[in-house]
Amino acid sequence: MTRDIDTNGDRLIDFAEFCTLMSRVKRHRLLHLMFRAAQFVVPRSKRVEPFSYLQKYRCCPPPIFMAIISLIQARSFFKIALKIVIYIYYTVDYGGSISFTGPVPTKSVLIFNPYRKEELWRFITYMFIHIGLYHVLFNVLAQLLLGIPLELVHQWRVIVIYLAGVLSGSLLVSVVDRNVFLAGASGGVYALLAAHLAELIINWSEMEFNWIRAIVLSIMVASDAAISLYQRYFVDRTDRVSYVSHIGGFLAGIFLGVVVLRNFRFHRWERKLWWASLIAFIVFLVICIIFTITPYIL
Repeated sequence: MTRDIDTNGDRLIDFAEFCTLMSRVKRHRLLHLMFRAAQFVVPRSKRVEPFSYLQKYRCCPPPIFMAIISLIQARSFFKIALKIVIYIYYTVDYGGSISFTGPVPTKSVLIFNPYRKEELWRFITYMFIHIGLYHVLFNVLAQLLLGIPLELVHQWRVIVIYLAGVLSGSLLVSVVDRNVFLAGASGGVYALLAAHLAELIINWSEMEFNWIRAIVLSIMVASDAAISLYQRYFVDRTDRVSYVSHIGGFLAGIFLGVVVLRNFRFHRWERKLWWASLIAFIVFLVICIIFTITPYIL
């Protein structure tokens, strides 16, 4: 039994491994699952406090934000897909059919429309609209795999990072890619990816399966970026969709990951990094907002 619990192979049972062992012996399956999820996002040397917290955790509030968002996004997409299948949706709007990378629901009241920026809700609600099977499956899978473990450990802070990534993505698109539509949750997903990647790099030597995680994250980012670039530059259609939101979300994840996520072992130099990240994020938002509203003022 101890051989199965000793995941790092050091022939010692640390606190995190002991918690996992106790949850298994007592048949606390939910607690055991939470410990496994926490191991995915917390380095070995920083597990005493989060694992002590998880021992007292009673799923109140439960880590359901990512699950709810993913369900809404999947439902929104398949509702559109159903309309396309029965020749109503695409007959009225597109004249095409569902594919791996399309169609683009440009007439949706939720999509980010570059010609209706005064409708402020679109800067957030575009995350519920997706383009093609790959788009919705990638975002939902990434949110569930990365978002739920992060939410177990960091709670409401993950919601802040996710929504900040969504907002940062649309603001950057409105400045850099002014005449392009925006759909999907890639801004929020890339904020989660950035936060997780930063944690992985900083604590590389202490993270379990670090190379496997790095490879999986790299494949996810590379494949999604390739599809987005293909849709933006190589698809012959007028309703092209921007990929710039990925960059905006990634920046939000890097900056706010330092500011918002729980720090279980604080070092003196991290105070300067905290302030630098906060100021950088505020400056980024202010610049994007100014350049977004300038055409309406002049």
